[in-house]
Amino acid sequence: MLIRLIAGCVLVSFAAIPVTQAADDTARFYGSWTAAVPMNGQTVTLLSIHDASGYRNFVVGPANVPAGNGSFSAANGKYSTSAPAPNDSGTYHFLNNDTVVCTNAAGQTLTWKRSKASAVTPASTAATGAASTMTGTASAPSPQSAPASPAPAYDPSLPPETNAAIAAFSRKDFNSAWTHFMAAAQAGDAEAQAGVGAMLFSHLNPPGTGYYAQCEKWLLASANQGNTKGMVFLARFYYARATAVAGPLNPDVPMSQRSNVNNPEASAYFAKARGWFERAAAKGDVYAMGNLATMLDAGLGGPRDAERAAQLRARVKAGPDVDFAQRATADPQHSALIGLWQAGRYVDAVQAAQEPAQRGDARAQALLARAYFEGTGADRNDASALAWAQKSAAQNDADGLYYLGMIYYDGRGVPRNWKSARDLFTRSAKLGKRLAEQRLSDIYYQTCKPRASYAPNGDYLQSQCPSVDLLSNSW
Repeated sequence: MLIRLIAGCVLVSFAAIPVTQAADDTARFYGSWTAAVPMNGQTVTLLSIHDASGYRNFVVGPANVPAGNGSFSAANGKYSTSAPAPNDSGTYHFLNNDTVVCTNAAGQTLTWKRSKASAVTPASTAATGAASTMTGTASAPSPQSAPASPAPAYDPSLPPETNAAIAAFSRKDFNSAWTHFMAAAQAGDAEAQAGVGAMLFSHLNPPGTGYYAQCEKWLLASANQGNTKGMVFLARFYYARATAVAGPLNPDVPMSQRSNVNNPEASAYFAKARGWFERAAAKGDVYAMGNLATMLDAGLGGPRDAERAAQLRARVKAGPDVDFAQRATADPQHSALIGLWQAGRYVDAVQAAQEPAQRGDARAQALLARAYFEGTGADRNDASALAWAQKSAAQNDADGLYYLGMIYYDGRGVPRNWKSARDLFTRSAKLGKRLAEQRLSDIYYQTCKPRASYAPNGDYLQSQCPSVDLLSNSW
């Protein structure tokens, strides 16, 4: 499995941060936080949602994959959770209201940034939200919160309990929505079964009422009755499982000795996801069509079919959701590239990126820079990584800037230069690259420890570390 349980404040090791806090800070953690986390040979974005019931963690990706949940409390610079040791306790230090550094009992430290947007797709957008999380962006997408919408009209074709659930959900009364959905779902209503499954999938059900894995049962019950919301969410569930088990290639084995055989378990889940998107698309669901087109372009869950993918995208463009249509059809080639990468088919992704990269596509160039830098999908090659990163960064691509910064940060094929790395990370962070923010934190924590702080405009305040020349090439 790609995922392992992770508590609210955890992971990666840097120097411990001294603590100066006062009183109960549990409520100060309420909200959504993100951090870059090394996991199974990859760096992923972890989302941690804190509220009065505790924390819920997710690995951000095509769907937010659960990564642990439990109780959480924090006071006087120390936190405790219900997670297994060493993540059951540790220390924390707020740099400002939106940045907190946590160190677990094993001395592993992670910097969290407050997320300004919800990263869990609400179940009320069972079709729209589900599809929008899969269509291509340059990195694993973080879904935005759904816009406010008017109260739903009463649907006389649905049971009263289901209508009551939908109305409760629209006003964010999730406890009542769950109660009504469950009552109607147990009576066999397909729409309510989709609602129960969607709430379980998005972790919007009340604490103690169910588990993520149980959503498959309810979504299957809904989908088998022909409900398109159930079908789309079931496809999302299987797609999420596929990407979770795809796993990274073994970095210790040279690419020349690796076969490009798909993980059988991941392939089976992709096939299930594609099958349910197919069935929903056949019923005219444009959101299923948009996601199915991406899978057809990438050859996920079955053979590639570029011609049919283009036909589906044309139907999506003609659909009523202009925003989704733009996201689903803007760059199908890049969407397919990202799909291959997220599926663990790194060799295929590298091969597919060659032609657009040669044409000057900055995002394809950044993907090649990453592949050669990490040795993922191709043998590690510092010269190639540098060349592609420079081309991508010259076009101000966030990923290209980040990997060029990493090359200078590590001194790979070039003299180590922290000033250049810092400047590149700063530019990348301002374009929204979270990992670049983490690297900037690394540089400053290793030089002046807790005295450095992160400014809202994306620049670090050198004045807080006057004894260290942060522009030099020495620590």
